[in-house]
Amino acid sequence: MQRSYNPLVVIILLSLSTTLMMTGHTMPYPVLAPWLIEQNISMGMLGWVSFAFSLGNFLAAPIAGQLVDRWGRKPMLIIGLTAIVVVNIIIPFFESLLTIIVLRFVMGLFNAGIMPAALAAAADVAPPERRGAWIGYVTGGISIGLIIGPSMGGILYDAFGFAAPWWISAGFALVAVIMVAQLVPETRVQALHESAGAADGSHSLWNLLQNPPRPLIVLLSLLWLDFAWTFAWVATEPAALAYLYGNYAYTATMFGVVVGVWGLATAVGEIGLGGLSDRFGRFSMMTIGLVLHSAWYVGMMLFPQFTPMIVMAVLSGLGAGFITPALGAAYADITKPDQRGRVASLKEMIISIGGMSGPLFSVFATDAIPTVPMFAGTVAILLASAGWMGWLWRRRVLG
Repeated sequence: MQRSYNPLVVIILLSLSTTLMMTGHTMPYPVLAPWLIEQNISMGMLGWVSFAFSLGNFLAAPIAGQLVDRWGRKPMLIIGLTAIVVVNIIIPFFESLLTIIVLRFVMGLFNAGIMPAALAAAADVAPPERRGAWIGYVTGGISIGLIIGPSMGGILYDAFGFAAPWWISAGFALVAVIMVAQLVPETRVQALHESAGAADGSHSLWNLLQNPPRPLIVLLSLLWLDFAWTFAWVATEPAALAYLYGNYAYTATMFGVVVGVWGLATAVGEIGLGGLSDRFGRFSMMTIGLVLHSAWYVGMMLFPQFTPMIVMAVLSGLGAGFITPALGAAYADITKPDQRGRVASLKEMIISIGGMSGPLFSVFATDAIPTVPMFAGTVAILLASAGWMGWLWRRRVLG
């Protein structure tokens, strides 16, 4: 197929789009904890908000991955981004926990295609020898959004109240919709065009599970890592918020700054160092990244004050910056072009399972398990995962 676009320009546009998407997605992030406190609602209920989004994402992911391979990358990006705009406009008009839970479920349904589409598009255009670096640019956009979104959301909430972060975030997502619609080209390869109208089920998730990417041990290890570090984050989030807001007098602005610093460090790692996995191997960067990423939870145990947590956020963010480009590139390394959307949706399904089981765990565990043992267990999971990735690295299972 004759391309009419510059691949690097596509990557830059995808990076800008994911930046705007994540800014709109996370701007209300520091709002919910102080709002729950004001409403005299248990912090554990925050888990149901996360669970609702992940449930919607999980239910829609199989169809979304199929549509990414059938319809193309661009339509699924537009649908998901539009959902962020609509939901974030609606929520302040109701300002109730039930409404937020229901609308987050709806957002999860329609957002299921965003990351499969973005990662598939990046894999479409990235040369194999630059795959880690270019995927790092796209995932780096997400981390930059994590810098802007929570930081701005905390400031807006403290200054203007509940509605402002939601409506400003909708504006950022709307800009992303316009950018994708007007500037981002469709990147499906010729094989996808030729098979798009097939009625033989070759685009189904079931077909993918019958003929999974190989080596299978690599696919299963990548899926485990996606589950493990997603579960670790969302399972401990309510406990962390209750701990920091209740014991250390954090404000929404302070927490937004800590998360923003984490996002900045992650972006630096992804954009500046994502190419290291192209040189030294995917699993080497995952191993190092997991060890560094555990610093967030070590900080919660030992150094929860604001200034030390900034330092731990930097270390943890750099670790995440090592992991995400290597992880995304490893999926692409073992995936055929006509499977990219479905493999990315399988990845999203596993992340959603982590995103559902983590909040469910937090609902029952936040008030029952002491904070320090909870974070100690999380560190153990991450370091055990690092040990497994290190074993795969030494075995040279994947370059």
